[in-house]
Amino acid sequence: MNNPPTIFISAGEASGDAHGAGVVAELRRRYPEADLFGIGGDRMAKAGLDLIENSRRMSFMGFAEVVRHLPFILSVRRRVLLEIRRRKPDLFIFIDYPGFHLSLLKKLKRMGGVEKAKVLYYIAPQVWAWKPGRAKLLAELTHHIAVIFPFEVEILEKAGAHATFVGHPLLDEIGPIPPRGQFFKGLGLEPDDRVVGLFPGSRKQEIRRHLPILLQTVKYLRRFQPELKFIVAEAPGVPITLYDRLMKDSVGIVRAFGVSHAILAHANASLVKSGSTTVEAVYFGNPFVVFYRTSWLSYLIGKRLVKVPFIAMPNLLAGEKVVPELIQDEASPDGLVGAIVPLLNLPAEVEACRARLRKVREQFGQPGAAVRVAEIASNLLL
Repeated sequence: MNNPPTIFISAGEASGDAHGAGVVAELRRRYPEADLFGIGGDRMAKAGLDLIENSRRMSFMGFAEVVRHLPFILSVRRRVLLEIRRRKPDLFIFIDYPGFHLSLLKKLKRMGGVEKAKVLYYIAPQVWAWKPGRAKLLAELTHHIAVIFPFEVEILEKAGAHATFVGHPLLDEIGPIPPRGQFFKGLGLEPDDRVVGLFPGSRKQEIRRHLPILLQTVKYLRRFQPELKFIVAEAPGVPITLYDRLMKDSVGIVRAFGVSHAILAHANASLVKSGSTTVEAVYFGNPFVVFYRTSWLSYLIGKRLVKVPFIAMPNLLAGEKVVPELIQDEASPDGLVGAIVPLLNLPAEVEACRARLRKVREQFGQPGAAVRVAEIASNLLL
């Protein structure tokens, strides 16, 4: 291609923004004059993406939440389609966020006018967990799929897709971690304190649902292990007032913003909301418990659709229970206490959990995912 390419890039969540920023930066390095536009967050914008919409406003979870915000979602899709018609991309790169992206892809195919453009999907929908038929749909809608776990290649290729394992982008996104003593001192803790990390989620609705359960869990744990210290990981893009309101009656719990990796690296054990943070927790290798609660409507729909025995990514990757996972009613204060106490107090349990996590981490591959994705994109532009 002689002229600078026009590339549409879309990522719909905070994790997608982090993964997409590396791709945008690498494409900007390769094609300084390229027109890169689409949906992303602050990181992708900083890397050089012209935003149609900030993904921070599109962070919805669960069927009920999506239905409630459907008018806004459809308005974003209309604006995106108008901009695509105007700029006529040579390449589309979709990053995760399958509900919105697959709908948009199908609409683009029906719309016409983009037949010559190539489509690259990065971080494929988990077709092996939800809808196996989606693998065939992905094969029909895309020219190439960049996957972050090695076993996904075979699943997608069997459905007729072109797939490449690029490694997990997390390996490039982990920044320097301060030493335990230094990190804890900055939070008013002692280096030898026994600490539990609390990760209620990154979306407002998740935090409203999960944080009160975690705070009650803290009360229970303190009854028989008063020496424990607790750190709540506050998420970027969430109003501080939400934490203020939910924690107004909580005493002695440390709040920390933007340092989730350091908490995972140094906490003795953590309670982690199911999602991308569980993969980060695998990277650091300390014991943790996965939990999740959603609306009953979303839960019942998911229960009918899901095709795998686990929801926690470490357990899915291992094909066995590597860490405890508690869903819906099981994710109660009593349940969380029962799951985390052995990981705090039984050395054999702690070491066995760490050994299982080390084995899972081997599936992450090598650093350089964004570079490999940009290389695939460059080949599609030829």
